[in-house]
Amino acid sequence: MNRQILFFDIDGTLVDSTTHIVPASTRAALQKLKKAGHILCISTGRSLQSVTDGHFDELIDWDIFLCNNGQAIYNHDKSLLHMTPIPRESVEACIQAAETQEAPLLIMGKKQILTRKPNAYVITSAEFFKESIPDVEAYDGSDVIMMIAYGPMGYAYEEYMAIPSVDVMIGQSTYADVVLKGFSKAIGIRFILDHFQMQDYLAFGDSLNDVEMLQHARIGVAMGNAHEEAKRAADIITRDVSEDGIYHALRQMRLLDL
Repeated sequence: MNRQILFFDIDGTLVDSTTHIVPASTRAALQKLKKAGHILCISTGRSLQSVTDGHFDELIDWDIFLCNNGQAIYNHDKSLLHMTPIPRESVEACIQAAETQEAPLLIMGKKQILTRKPNAYVITSAEFFKESIPDVEAYDGSDVIMMIAYGPMGYAYEEYMAIPSVDVMIGQSTYADVVLKGFSKAIGIRFILDHFQMQDYLAFGDSLNDVEMLQHARIGVAMGNAHEEAKRAADIITRDVSEDGIYHALRQMRLLDL
């Protein structure tokens, strides 16, 4: 097969969100794909700092880190290639919404800050991702790529959904991603395709923030443990991440003789 560009979500796709283990078969598959000359990209809602904290940057010599659901894109040495910030007035409206609920809001810009002392939902979310909790600081008005709101499982986050210029993507734990309205991993991927002068891509994902990425891929692969909407958007539904789903999908696609 000709040189391909592949995008991999992290949580629930590369790594089991329950055990926090990357299957050995996935590690081996990534190594073989890289050796064969394919372009390998992380595509995640996580910030670059979170990717690094989880040591996912060490799985392979990644060509691209598409972070914050596509709003921040970095090359293989983690230099920023492209960033699309959220309007400042929308950031301030989200901060006010969080204050009304007496809840913390995580703000991701030139650095990560938390607007209030972490509560139980922040701690649960941090444990889910196995990542550190940022320091509490006041927002200084600088560019913001993404925010994270917190609440109990099943919370609707309606106070954030009413704010112009942002979309809310409810996560798998006690959090929701607050991102630029109308933006998605798929939009960030278009920038990367232009960068590499590629026409199409392959994608692997499991969550709501992977739906558009899977829909627009030449071949979109949903993990067996994926959200039902992600499965409906995919061309292939493979096994769970813990059951060597990426390995089996690559074999099914005959991308490599694994």
